[in-house]
Amino acid sequence: MDHEQRIEWFAREIVPHEGDLRRWLARRLRSLANAEIDEIVQEAYAQIWKANIAAIHKPRAYLFVSARNIVGQIARRNKVVPIELMGDIEVLDLHSEEVSADRQISARQEVDRLNQAIALLPEKCRQAFLLKKVEGLSQREVGARMGIAESTVEKHLSKAMAILSRLMTTDCAETAQRDEEVAHARHRS
Repeated sequence: MDHEQRIEWFAREIVPHEGDLRRWLARRLRSLANAEIDEIVQEAYAQIWKANIAAIHKPRAYLFVSARNIVGQIARRNKVVPIELMGDIEVLDLHSEEVSADRQISARQEVDRLNQAIALLPEKCRQAFLLKKVEGLSQREVGARMGIAESTVEKHLSKAMAILSRLMTTDCAETAQRDEEVAHARHRS
């Protein structure tokens, strides 16, 4: 992809979600000033710009996950973290421990598997799931955005979770079996 195509992709797939990302960060991290949110957004943009965009199948989700990871990096880097931010960070489920390269690779693979599983969801289930879990909307807000009843949102979410659970469990079991077969084959040779 050349520079112009990258700019067009970025403008089409990432930039339109900036407002939602800023609202999501402000809602989840109430103790952050607007300037800090600006820094997080810009750093997320920089990381995505450097990434292999051909491998990004869900640009919006990738943007939100990038921003969440940046918040974790900031918290780990700062020696003194305001107590308000610590409570906010817990909402994002970030850990302050250093992550090994193996765990980073494993986490990336897990996210890739999850993205593949999400892509297999029926359209309405996928839309409800992403609005609820990625954008952080309430069921009522999801229903309003999708133009459906809150009870229907709940059904879509239940179906999505059941499908994802089955797909991720099956994938994990297959991966574990493959790893076991490889280890057994190595032991025999």
